[in-house]
Amino acid sequence: MWPLSKAIPALASSGNSTAPVVASQLLTAVPSLVYVLPHPALLAMIAAATTRGVAMGVAIVVSVALLSELTAPHRRGKLIGRDGLAFSAPGIIVPSLGVFLLANGRAEIAALIAFASGLAGVLLAFRIPDRPMHVARASTNLLEAIRRPGLAIVFVGFVLASCSFGGVVTYAPVELPLNGSGSAAASQLVSGAARAASRWLAGVLDDRLPTRLVLIGGVAASLAGLVVPAAPSSSATVLVAAAVYGAGFGTTQTSAFLAMSERGIRSDYGAISALRNSAIDLGGSLGGTLIGLAAASYGYAAAVWVLPVVVAMSLPLFLWRGGPVNAPPIEAEVFVI
Repeated sequence: MWPLSKAIPALASSGNSTAPVVASQLLTAVPSLVYVLPHPALLAMIAAATTRGVAMGVAIVVSVALLSELTAPHRRGKLIGRDGLAFSAPGIIVPSLGVFLLANGRAEIAALIAFASGLAGVLLAFRIPDRPMHVARASTNLLEAIRRPGLAIVFVGFVLASCSFGGVVTYAPVELPLNGSGSAAASQLVSGAARAASRWLAGVLDDRLPTRLVLIGGVAASLAGLVVPAAPSSSATVLVAAAVYGAGFGTTQTSAFLAMSERGIRSDYGAISALRNSAIDLGGSLGGTLIGLAAASYGYAAAVWVLPVVVAMSLPLFLWRGGPVNAPPIEAEVFVI
């Protein structure tokens, strides 16, 4: 993790952003072909998943940093909302499609879609303008950025809130039916659409309201969407809960990133972008692990209550008020997507 903590922000703030985006898209696309094989070896699948995960992380961080360079600071909230909408748009269809293909024994089609998407990303990356970043000085690495007053508190809160996403992705295909209006695919579709829309709307609201207020509202909605399906529910209730949870978590994603950005300085933007993605990935992995361990001991009916508890633990962290950033005014101006 130490080399990555220094390398990713450096790539994010380099003058030539096209090369790392192209390379990371290729490393996301090509390993997907492993899953086209009839019976791929376990080690091959693990290696492919690891390569894809690292490559996608680099692609997202560098892309976010490039958007920062191309956009004026006063459009911060609106831009992060559009950014969230762009990143969430595939989540509207792809998880539902993946569950559908898996249920019908056609996992290789999902792998080919992933491969084609990566190649499309390569072609689009060649159209990125290659011009120097606004900030020519050395970028902050992750360990330096996370020492900013209050930033680590928001980061930990974001990790806890993101546990719900990993838990929901793990829980839905196991406990919900594979077909029908209340199926796992339908629930993922509704949740993905709500999450994408709310990430954009949260960016607009954050330009008009205190970021912390929007953030707490998002966490509260996430909790409501998690508590409802934890109790016995109908198909309609499952879909309503999926929409409420998706809207809440999408709002949390946008507002938590903006809350971290408010606690950083201009040279931190690459590191904060990396921290944002690390929080989502770490929380997603931890959430899936927690619900899996709880299910192994108590069953899914009891394990699903783990998610609301973990998300509720993030509330005191988001409510905590950090001190001001000690930097000159021009340096303290946050410049993020």
